[in-house]
Amino acid sequence: MGGPSELKYTNPLVPVLLVAILLSAICVAQSPDKKALKDILSKQGFSGVLYGNDKITFTCLGSLQCNAENLSVYYYTWEEVNPPGRAVHFIQRLIFLKGRDYVGQYEVSDRPVLIKPDLLRFPVSEEGGNSLSCGQKGLPKSLLLDGEDRDLFR
Repeated sequence: MGGPSELKYTNPLVPVLLVAILLSAICVAQSPDKKALKDILSKQGFSGVLYGNDKITFTCLGSLQCNAENLSVYYYTWEEVNPPGRAVHFIQRLIFLKGRDYVGQYEVSDRPVLIKPDLLRFPVSEEGGNSLSCGQKGLPKSLLLDGEDRDLFR
């Protein structure tokens, strides 16, 4: 039987899934816990809701290589908890950290479906913009996503 260098995959998605699992494991191993993450964000100018009775989630998606920097990518959701019969408000954002430094965020309408070291892809059509990749200067100041410009903000 052959060694690891002789592995052959019949399904082309297997290598992509293995990379995604590895990046996620690295992200989880290097990421601060939820309390530390909230502390970092609150002290460094994050404009979203971090505390209170509302439902707040953070999911570490992996890392993105931006120029020479390695950025941790978090998917953040906030859901307003209201009494029955009232409207519920919901926000989704991608948050980027360089080490323990908050870089910025984009408001998004969906969670990325593909994460590579140099690209995030969203479940929308390519014509309207469906991916985020870093340029020479790092994260783009503005991103076209599903036909809308999304600005990088704090």
